[in-house]
Amino acid sequence: MKLPIVGQLAAVALLLSPSTLYADKVSNSAPKSSLVSAETIRTQKELTSRHKLKNGIPVTLRSIPGSDIVQINVNIEGGIRDLPTGQKSLNGWLFSTMSLAADGYSKQKVFELSEKYALSIGCGGGVEVSSCGLGTINSFWKEGLPILAAIVRKPALTEEDVGLTKKRITASLRATPQDPDGYVNEVVNTIYYPPGHPYRLNHDEALAEMEKLNRADLARYHAAEINAAKMEIVVVSSMPQKQLLRDLEKAFGDIKSSPKKTTIVPSTPFDKSKTLLVVDRDIPTAYIRGKFVAPEATHKDAVASRLLFEILTEELGDEIRTRRSLSYSVYAFQIQYTKGIGVMGATTSKPEETISAMNEVIRRVKTHDYSPEQLAQFKNVFATAYFLTQETHGSLAGAISSASQYFGSTDQLYDFPAELEKVTAADIKRLANEVLVDFQFGVIFNRKAFKDEWIRNLVNAHLGSKTH
Repeated sequence: MKLPIVGQLAAVALLLSPSTLYADKVSNSAPKSSLVSAETIRTQKELTSRHKLKNGIPVTLRSIPGSDIVQINVNIEGGIRDLPTGQKSLNGWLFSTMSLAADGYSKQKVFELSEKYALSIGCGGGVEVSSCGLGTINSFWKEGLPILAAIVRKPALTEEDVGLTKKRITASLRATPQDPDGYVNEVVNTIYYPPGHPYRLNHDEALAEMEKLNRADLARYHAAEINAAKMEIVVVSSMPQKQLLRDLEKAFGDIKSSPKKTTIVPSTPFDKSKTLLVVDRDIPTAYIRGKFVAPEATHKDAVASRLLFEILTEELGDEIRTRRSLSYSVYAFQIQYTKGIGVMGATTSKPEETISAMNEVIRRVKTHDYSPEQLAQFKNVFATAYFLTQETHGSLAGAISSASQYFGSTDQLYDFPAELEKVTAADIKRLANEVLVDFQFGVIFNRKAFKDEWIRNLVNAHLGSKTH
């Protein structure tokens, strides 16, 4: 899972200079055999320190020398994964409401202070982690931190704000089917996740839940979430370490800790009888999305898998968009939570030809022996995109948060380029044959014009060894 990145400074987002982040990236000055030098990795680690508040809340401080911007994320381990069916919509509802007002800070006051001090404050729910964050400049840290602390610890959750947020969320949920490009994800989720799965929450299910939930439910949920054992803080700043820790201790150090419960996410079962769900729409464009099991965040092949999906995306684009002009929107990506999810899809007016081409690309990736030069090119492109995700304080704080959540350290984040360098063509070929199997598809299109055999042929050609 990529974490919600909140509190970024929209107007003054700082692009870190190469000397501040990964100095050699993939430039010509770096050795051709290395995506990033060991010295650069060591520098990143030296700029990062791990601490704990008196109540046990872990704190990661990432120094950006010379920067006037500060970003703080307060992360809470918990999301829709950890809520029972019937209450999962509480997560998005609560975190959408929290930042509006808090104890000692009316909605008007939050607005006025945010405008006066250029504070970017926000909260976001998630699947496995939820977060509140603040982005500002060092000079306004002392004005912004107390507001963030109040929002996290004592949000007002007034009847008015709760009601308004509910109306906005329900209006958005009701509009979900009107956007087929987004709705197709829910279509495939209907067969990919069985009822009751921790990651499942379709719009109709969320609407039904919200009709039965109220402000008291939000308050109870918030009280359970503000638990030092579930929390973690990440700060990206140039401010002195002692000052940051002193201020964080004052703001969050007295939050009580109690035993936490983490939901065990089961493996997603593959049911050959549920490999396709088509939603009938009289439209000329087919929206196609497939899902399948992929390596999770902590899997030994997690890094190699990310490169595999980069290769798959490039190959799909070259074949379907460039060579055959079948679709301008064709993609593959993965989500690495406690469980991994692979995604592949396309939007096209020629579904039969596009699905056939997807099948050919999957076969090619499974059987092709990529040369060292080809693999190096894929690595360079992917590494560049990876570095770009860390070029603002907000995105860097999000990347650190994700690494810390799943590994309890930032080493995995900084070591990633070195681990990527180790991936071989044999790794990609092996992993492709292990991962690119047992697909389940959702489709939105004219039902009479769509033939199930198009998808069945693809699915049957790539059944996993346990399925045969």
